[in-house]
Amino acid sequence: MQTNESSELKPPLSKNSNRRRRHPRNRRNAKNEDFERARKDRSEKEAEQKHVQPKEQNLSLTDSSSEAHALEKQLAELQTQLKINYSNIPSKEQGRIAGVIAAEQIAATEEEISYVRSSLKKTYRHIISIDLMYATTHRIEDKLWRYIFYAGIEDVRSKLRKLKPEDTEKNKALQKLLFHRIDSAFKFYRDLNNTIKADYHIDTKVLGIDLFLQSSEVDERLGILLQANYICMGDLARYHAQQAIPSKKTSDHWSLAKTCYLKAIDVYRKTGKPYCQLALVSISNGNAMDVVWYYCLSLAVKHPSSVGRDNMKSFYSKIRFNSKQQKTDTVTGMTSAFVESFLHMHRTVMFSQKGTEEFADMLPIANGLGNALSSLILTTSSEQEQTTLSKTTLSALQIMRTTLTRTITILMISVWIANDRLKDKANYNIRSIILASQIHMYTFAFQLLTNVYRSSREALENVKSELNNEKYEKLNGLIEETLLPGLSIWSTYLYTNITTIAQWCMTAATDTRNREPEKKILVKSIQSLLSLLINHPSFPDPVINVLPPTYPVSEDLILLGVVALSSFHSEVDFFKENVYEALDDNSSEARKQVRWGRVRNFIKKLADSSSFNFIQYNQNEQKYSVIDENAKRQQQGRFMKALATQRLMEQVSSLEKNVNRISLNNKRNNNQPSSENNEDGINKKREIYTCVVDVTAFLDSLSKVKKWASQTLNVNHRSQTSILEVIVPLDVIDALDNHKKGTSHMNMQARESIRFLDQKLLENSKNKPESSAPTTSFLRTQRVTEKLGDWNEAQAFWVGEESRSNIVDELLSEGEEQEERVHSDTEIDSDLESDDSDEDLFRSRRRRSDDESSKYEDSEYDDSEAAEENGETSAEEEEEYDYEDFAEEEIPYTLNDVPKSYRPILSCLLYYYSKQKEMKEDDKPERLVLVTNDEDLAWWAELFGDPKSRKRLVIKTVNEWDQMLGNLSFE
Repeated sequence: MQTNESSELKPPLSKNSNRRRRHPRNRRNAKNEDFERARKDRSEKEAEQKHVQPKEQNLSLTDSSSEAHALEKQLAELQTQLKINYSNIPSKEQGRIAGVIAAEQIAATEEEISYVRSSLKKTYRHIISIDLMYATTHRIEDKLWRYIFYAGIEDVRSKLRKLKPEDTEKNKALQKLLFHRIDSAFKFYRDLNNTIKADYHIDTKVLGIDLFLQSSEVDERLGILLQANYICMGDLARYHAQQAIPSKKTSDHWSLAKTCYLKAIDVYRKTGKPYCQLALVSISNGNAMDVVWYYCLSLAVKHPSSVGRDNMKSFYSKIRFNSKQQKTDTVTGMTSAFVESFLHMHRTVMFSQKGTEEFADMLPIANGLGNALSSLILTTSSEQEQTTLSKTTLSALQIMRTTLTRTITILMISVWIANDRLKDKANYNIRSIILASQIHMYTFAFQLLTNVYRSSREALENVKSELNNEKYEKLNGLIEETLLPGLSIWSTYLYTNITTIAQWCMTAATDTRNREPEKKILVKSIQSLLSLLINHPSFPDPVINVLPPTYPVSEDLILLGVVALSSFHSEVDFFKENVYEALDDNSSEARKQVRWGRVRNFIKKLADSSSFNFIQYNQNEQKYSVIDENAKRQQQGRFMKALATQRLMEQVSSLEKNVNRISLNNKRNNNQPSSENNEDGINKKREIYTCVVDVTAFLDSLSKVKKWASQTLNVNHRSQTSILEVIVPLDVIDALDNHKKGTSHMNMQARESIRFLDQKLLENSKNKPESSAPTTSFLRTQRVTEKLGDWNEAQAFWVGEESRSNIVDELLSEGEEQEERVHSDTEIDSDLESDDSDEDLFRSRRRRSDDESSKYEDSEYDDSEAAEENGETSAEEEEEYDYEDFAEEEIPYTLNDVPKSYRPILSCLLYYYSKQKEMKEDDKPERLVLVTNDEDLAWWAELFGDPKSRKRLVIKTVNEWDQMLGNLSFE
């Protein structure tokens, strides 16, 4: 038996060689016929083999393909014959001679199979060298492994499994034969890969990235072929390690297998088979976390492994989790306990088909890694080294970094797989369980990151006083390097896959009956993590000498090919083709800023989305703020309470002023000289300019409204005889409340305006109004009584639009009078400039459409005259012209045509106008102006004024009013 097996290593027999057979010594005449029949069959098969033996000269692709098909057919027949020979082995009762004949037949068949395999290997190699595209299309690399190498190795392995323990000599011979076949196959694949890389100038470290970013068909085929070869090399090294006696060489073969599988991933990142093979290597090392990590990666690529999920389930079934874990104080023990608990949780959420009751009970597991990290930081204060950290601490931090990164990656891929399972109609019956598991994994990830960051910050604060500055800074930097990769991976995934949690956050915000508590728990977890991150010392943007978030870091290359991150990885500058301003792009500080940049982008996207109303960006302060539900309710309650208090105080103040006005009128009637003396006294009454602001003033220029609230009208005067009263109508507050939800600049301005008004109302409520008149400019809201009793009362102030031409005439006449005054006396003209500017301050503004319509009419008139001069006017044109003349006769607007949306603010404006009309003297200009950027509102407001004098209400834009306040005199 040993001689027959070892014969495979010898060169094949020549064409005309007549082999000498060993015959049994005492054969009987009855057995001669059987032996001759076997020789005859043998000679026939040798003659048939001569027809399919490969030629020595170079063959074309067609000839090589035909020869390969013939050899494959012959190999299949020989393998069938070998099975028949094994099944026909005679028993001991049938005689010794029959057994010897059967053994010789088996040996001859195996020898022929070995020769055919050798010929087929040369043919396959020739096809690959001729046409690589044809070889990869017809899966030649797969046939090369299945028909040639794996089949021969598996034959020897099967014999070793059947061998009895006491047959040591046969065992050694078979072991030697197995290692010989493994080594020869490994050498063949190594030479083949070297040849392909040399012929096509391939760099294995770059090929996989190129294929991911931009691939061609030829490069794709090359990547597939090289990956298949590297996987075969890894399998061969793994077979060698599994079969050899445990020693140092065994570990070397395991390392070689892992290296080959990693190279297979580098050359082609779209298949999951190399990750499954790496999981087998991790099983031999006893690292359960890596096993699950690799199996998850095998399911997250473009072409996932067909056996990855089943293999992971089988692996979980073989693990025995401890239901009652013993508490340990060591960092290693706490980390191991967390890993075991997490894997138990992951098995439950991935493969549970019963219910979701136990999901919520597993959330406290997330605290385990944070506790281990806190314990490790606290132990550094008792170390003997003053300026350096011990090797034990450095090793523990590296283990924690790997554990956190693996955990976040597993959760990310599991969430993504659950999302795909939800789309599968076959999982409709368990849809609720899959959805609950997905929410649970999201919540677990957020709580895990929250706990590790909170625990690390608290522990660092505790040991800061016990460590010197150098050691503390070094420890702080290592903690950052430990936690940031996991946080960066999670932030990057959510940045590109934010739709799911956005929908859940919106659902949780509208769930008033608490029907889905798990989503509210998720929202609270997100809020907790965001609060920690935006208050972290490294969160603010350094602005200068910072690498962009698309700069590559280590986890990008490890996770390249994962579909969940493919959209982000397509923008990463893996080859560093751009020029960066960072001083040292390879330093740890540079990589730290890259990862923090990705976290900032994620938080910015949350703040810009309307689904996450609990995080806001304050543009003035340039920082983020997180508001939970309780804080939002408290803020709204304070605002409504302050608003109600302000309204009540305004009503009381209004009543008090009415009483004071009645008493003052009585005193004035009884003692007129005393009032005249008072007017000439020091406490002279100040002129109040009333400015009613629209919602557009807040949304467009909030900073200017804030400035007006404390505006000094006469800067060059020590005493202020004029002050500005900024009125905010109640309808404006309602409009701001309607605009506050959203992520646009307008929404942020509305929220900031509400906070500003809230602050003003609180200040007004604290500073109770006194009986004396105001001395400085101020802002207040419209009182409830400060409006017209009925909208029909506005008819008394309706001017309409039919007299707009009179305004133009008046302006023209005023201009002519001014020109005459300029020619008469220049000195008088210079004195009157301030008076004219005061009048311009409250001059009526005209609507843009009037100017445009007048231009249109003028141009039309000019065209008609030109047509008449040329004599080209037709009857149809005359008809059209008459129709246009008829259309111009529009019905004038009435009071009832005013839009209802503008009536509240116009009612407020007309109320102040009526009051000023009652108190105003004839020689003083108007003291009321409406500030708005709404052209429609301005147009309707100009239709009101004094019907007798035909003077309209004064309307100004925000910029116009702001410029006038700074340039004009109010004396």
